[in-house]
Amino acid sequence: MSMKLTVLAVLGGLILPGCALANAEEPPRFEVPAPSAGPLVFVAYGDTRFTQRVEVVNTIARRALVEKIASERPAAILIGGDLVYDGSDPDDYRTYRSETAGWSEEKIPVFPALGNHEFKGCAAESECLENWWNAFGDLSLRPHRWYSVAIGSNLLALVLDSDAPLKPGSEQRAWFEAQVAGAGEQVKFILVVLHYPPVRDPLFPRMRDEKEIARYFSRHARSLRASVLVIGSHVHNYERYAKDGVMYVVSGGGGAKPVPAPRMFGELSRLRTGVNFHYLRLTLLDDRLSCVMVRFDPARAAPAEAWTEPDRFEVRARN
Repeated sequence: MSMKLTVLAVLGGLILPGCALANAEEPPRFEVPAPSAGPLVFVAYGDTRFTQRVEVVNTIARRALVEKIASERPAAILIGGDLVYDGSDPDDYRTYRSETAGWSEEKIPVFPALGNHEFKGCAAESECLENWWNAFGDLSLRPHRWYSVAIGSNLLALVLDSDAPLKPGSEQRAWFEAQVAGAGEQVKFILVVLHYPPVRDPLFPRMRDEKEIARYFSRHARSLRASVLVIGSHVHNYERYAKDGVMYVVSGGGGAKPVPAPRMFGELSRLRTGVNFHYLRLTLLDDRLSCVMVRFDPARAAPAEAWTEPDRFEVRARN
């Protein structure tokens, strides 16, 4: 009989499962404990594109968002892919580490999803994956590309790789369905974080299998005990949709060169701004998940005018 050994270590309030076996079969689950007082607040956003290539990113916006997030001292940060511009370039990951030193000083755990730029420039996926795994060595993700995070006592986050198959029968899909079905009775919210957004303006083309997530929830979300929020990025803007009992958000305003959002076909935020550098501040309460879009306008000279919160919504618990 074989036994998989798991060792728990504590790093800055984050409970890290360190796999003693390099070929551990199951993707890890991390735990972000609730604070001793007050609600648990965490952040999600994507498309930060840490790099020195100034032509592909707004460095001022990227750094301003990073500093603002650090000042909020969230319990965790989830990044929905395209952390760097070129996944083959170790310098991009060094830029990430240097610009987010404030996060490290505050001991804020960061949970990344893989995006298409994590694979940019590599002749073989394995080369780029090594760079990604090495950048997040504290998480001991190798050899996994997806994993879960228990946030507080009632939220389960599933961090997916939308560049890997998600169709029924695939390894990732089987794991995903098992995680949703096996969520304990205490789980009131399921958060899915992935790079390619399953629901977005249809003018943007589908990339891989991300719509499989929307198809799954269209069939099953209303029968689940937990309420569901899905956050994608990839589109360098902000969008929000409700479909079949699930809230879908596009949060791709981490600094990458903006793209327009037509805001048609049921988009709920009704923003009138074309450029939307931003992150999501999520506050986890017992009966609801409160979400606020924190927007930065680099064209505003006065700091007080540069920061606004133009969209907010709640996901209510069902049980």
